Amino acid sequence: MDKPTSFIEELGEVWQLTDYVVACCFDGAGNLAVALGDGTLFIVPAEGQAPLTIQAHSGACLSLCAAPGQGFLSGGDDGRFLAIAVDGSMAQLGHYPGRWVEHVHSHSSGLLACSAGKQLHLIKPDRSAVAIEHPSTIGGLSFSPDGRQLAVAHYGGVSVHWTLVGGAKPKVLQWTGSHRAVTWSPDARFVLTSMQENCIRGWRLKEPQDLHMSGYSTRVRSWAWLHGGRWLATSAGDCVVCWPFKKRSGPMGEAPTTLACRENALVSAVAGDPLLPLVAVGYEDGLVLIAELDENATTERAVMIKSPGNGAVSSMAFAPHGKRLVVGTTEGFVGIMPMA
Repeated sequence: MDKPTSFIEELGEVWQLTDYVVACCFDGAGNLAVALGDGTLFIVPAEGQAPLTIQAHSGACLSLCAAPGQGFLSGGDDGRFLAIAVDGSMAQLGHYPGRWVEHVHSHSSGLLACSAGKQLHLIKPDRSAVAIEHPSTIGGLSFSPDGRQLAVAHYGGVSVHWTLVGGAKPKVLQWTGSHRAVTWSPDARFVLTSMQENCIRGWRLKEPQDLHMSGYSTRVRSWAWLHGGRWLATSAGDCVVCWPFKKRSGPMGEAPTTLACRENALVSAVAGDPLLPLVAVGYEDGLVLIAELDENATTERAVMIKSPGNGAVSSMAFAPHGKRLVVGTTEGFVGIMPMA
């Protein structure tokens, strides 16, 4: 019996690629890039040209993000930090032999950053560069919304660097343990980290206060801001936990909202609509739902857009203004779903 067609296959576009999908993202112009475990990048231009595949790294792609304006940045286990245009042309921004470029990040102002082991490499809009050593391997990077600061996660906390002030000492947000990812809230009030333990740490910056969000059954490996930063959606085992950030104190004293609970599959990836209270939820069995976050609803509203299969969902991302959603899996399935 044939497998029933899902919405993403019926209404969108799908491809079967050559390896594990490490990451996928859209740039500001709506072009799509997908980074694979075999070092290739799959690029789908927004203007309707045919997709193309390029060999970006000699080993695995480890990181991917949108570049300012158009194009993408990637890092690999070959130690290369690359800028990649939509036509597939590449420029090497840095090469750090013997180190993995596990994190890349950019800001619309033209700032570019990558990590190579313990080192942060920051490239400024005038293309001057600075390298800053940290006490341990870097776990994540996140520019503040205005680009004036860059949060760097590592063992023992987060170092917050000024990006345009040379020689300034970073502000250190301390908390014992291994910090594996970092994100800055869209309103710039909070810095949050995902810990090696099953919890999220955070700091309210202007009026110093530590935040601690726990109760997870597994380590938080995927998270996403949605609805303009009003909520942070996180993977959490068999459901999505959504923390409210609408009040001055953020989620402290507030109960999270849980969505998309399933008995037989764990959440492996989430993505948040930038404008609407919608979260895309991917599971380890390959199923993908779009769930609406409505505190006042008496029943949960969710739509399945991809049926189980094709490996675990490893990465998802919304296009600017939420017009499209891309889904990638561990078995190389990639699909683009148009969003109403």
